[in-house]
Amino acid sequence: TFKEEKNNLLYYLKNFKVAITHIGATAFKNGRSNRNVDIMITTETLTDLHSVVVRLQSKGYKLINYEEGHDISTLIVPKKVYCYGVTIKVILYASEIYNRYNAFSILVNEHGQLVRQYNDYRDNLRFKTGRNWKLYRELKTDYINSLIDEHFKFE
Repeated sequence: TFKEEKNNLLYYLKNFKVAITHIGATAFKNGRSNRNVDIMITTETLTDLHSVVVRLQSKGYKLINYEEGHDISTLIVPKKVYCYGVTIKVILYASEIYNRYNAFSILVNEHGQLVRQYNDYRDNLRFKTGRNWKLYRELKTDYINSLIDEHFKFE
């Protein structure tokens, strides 16, 4: 699923300097799927970030979160890929958000028990918050940030 969508993205973004990375639960060994594949596209400048977002929108990707001047945008693929939804985050390279994604990837790759701990927390949180997706995302982000802050020092 990730490979298929990555090939589409590489084709659509062939004129841009980007890196495309598989992130989220499905990217990690023993990560339990929530039927969604998360992809991160990094750019070197905010201008490139905006251009990539515009290009993907012209190819049918739906923008669900973007604020002018910010270093992250979120899009979704309008179709299912092998029954999976696909979420794409376009992030400015070396921003604090990018550094935190990388820190979390390092943590779960080096500490297998954190993957299980994260999966259990995420599943329990989804049950507790029901369909309140905003609260779910906020609490999940707070939890991930607390794990990162325990192991890394961010100024």
